[in-house]
Amino acid sequence: MLRFLALAAALAVTGDVRPPQRVTIGGSVPVAALQALPLTIGGRVERSARGFRHQWPGIYAEAAFRGDHVVLRFEDTHNEWRVSIDGAPPIALDRPGTAPVTISGLTPGSHHIRIDKVTESAAPARFEGAFVAPGRALPAPPPRRRQIEFIGDSSMTGYGARSDRIGCSAEEVRATTDTPDAFAARAAQHFGAEYQINAVSGRGLIRNFGGTAPTGTMETLWPRRMPSDPAPFTDPSWRPQIVMLKLQADFVGFHPDARWPTLEALVTDYAVHYGQFLVRLRQRYPRAVFVLWWFDASDAPPEQAAMLRKAEAQISAAALRAGARDLLFLPFPAGAFRATACHGHYGLEAHRRIADWLIKAIDAHPAFWDGR
Repeated sequence: MLRFLALAAALAVTGDVRPPQRVTIGGSVPVAALQALPLTIGGRVERSARGFRHQWPGIYAEAAFRGDHVVLRFEDTHNEWRVSIDGAPPIALDRPGTAPVTISGLTPGSHHIRIDKVTESAAPARFEGAFVAPGRALPAPPPRRRQIEFIGDSSMTGYGARSDRIGCSAEEVRATTDTPDAFAARAAQHFGAEYQINAVSGRGLIRNFGGTAPTGTMETLWPRRMPSDPAPFTDPSWRPQIVMLKLQADFVGFHPDARWPTLEALVTDYAVHYGQFLVRLRQRYPRAVFVLWWFDASDAPPEQAAMLRKAEAQISAAALRAGARDLLFLPFPAGAFRATACHGHYGLEAHRRIADWLIKAIDAHPAFWDGR
């Protein structure tokens, strides 16, 4: 079902009141009679004449146009989208399906539109594009110079972050997930950077949450254009200066099994594979800095702290052998943040504070953006 936020007239500057934006579902104007807007696209997508097929979270598009209305087209029964025009309050489009979405009531001049996928996709869907009357399209905003890639799990997707309780159904998780307002996207936007959020809830580096989906770990999924499609992602223009990894679902719900009879065995294997993964990343992004969301061992039992120090040393050695000169282990102070949203995840306020923590860490190393 499609829903949208009622947009009251918003005060832009003193004495200047924007007219309310109106959303109409359906309509008789065929897309063939309209002009497709040139788009700047963020995130991993499959481009075709039919638009942009996607599954990874954090997909977004930006465009510019003239006129008092714009038409959006989707082929999407899974996701919620968020549309913002000229900084006005956002419009939420929940599972838009295939009906055209017309946003009208705009002033006649030039406009900037941003379209964000809010939820995590269970399956591929398609954003077909944005359309205006012929002659109304403007050039797409130029891509930003800064790029940052996030590789990880549910925290990066904003899993259930709009919920105010831990107990959530699967539908409540879908309806309250918020990738654009989670820490990764917020930090990237603070730095004015394009971003990819290549994350899947519950997936670890070599072992997933609770030991599930053993063949669908992030070292398998990360190279893909979409998690459910083994076709590789390729884009020569994607050269992030910073790659941040948060890969810790491996240890959530750990129980000894034949492959990992002890926690120490899992940590040892994890360190070997993490080093190998960084070698692969270094080969693709030879000028990137790698920031690792790491374990805070300050209150850990001595034997666990020793295991983590050994793992850190192994990972560092592998990265250095591959030529990665800049590698930052960033211990996360989990005790400073309350997890109050779905299934013990962070709510929006915690995500804002975590984004501040990450921003502070990157600000302490301004040369990270130099593209060394």
